[in-house]
Amino acid sequence: MNTITQRLEAEDFRRDPHARRYRGQLHDHPLVYKRLFELLNDPANEQRLMDAESYGKPALAGVVRFIEGDPAMATVLGSDRFRQTVGVAVRLKMAKLGWQKTGKKGTVSGARYFVKAERYTKREEAEPVYISTALAALEAVAEIGDNCEREETARFLMEALGKTRHESGRVF
Repeated sequence: MNTITQRLEAEDFRRDPHARRYRGQLHDHPLVYKRLFELLNDPANEQRLMDAESYGKPALAGVVRFIEGDPAMATVLGSDRFRQTVGVAVRLKMAKLGWQKTGKKGTVSGARYFVKAERYTKREEAEPVYISTALAALEAVAEIGDNCEREETARFLMEALGKTRHESGRVF
């Protein structure tokens, strides 16, 4: 794999619809996030993330001791928002390493501040890129307007999808 494309950067938070919500954390604690990105981009820690999943543990479990042991990060570990941002950073990093979320959580044993974390599975090479694009689009729709407008938009999109699938003779 190309190391340049694997690097997690603050820019990744801007591009990802979910991670975008945590950009304020990056701006409020730039030195902490510089350390977090350095830690996640370290090749040995990349391997630890993947090894943890291979051994049936959340990826975070592979590096949690370094996060909790880092003096810069220790200053903000008490913040739920920071811990959530760490989870988002791990998700973005795992995606760069070719892994995807399972939607399941696992226990992070021996951690002081992290109890559970997302589990990942190796992404199939043949998996279409459109899945992450579709999920990003749905997250973007979920952020527009009020509840009524979101419901109307969701109904419209589902009807349009059903119509195009029917017209092309595909099951919906």
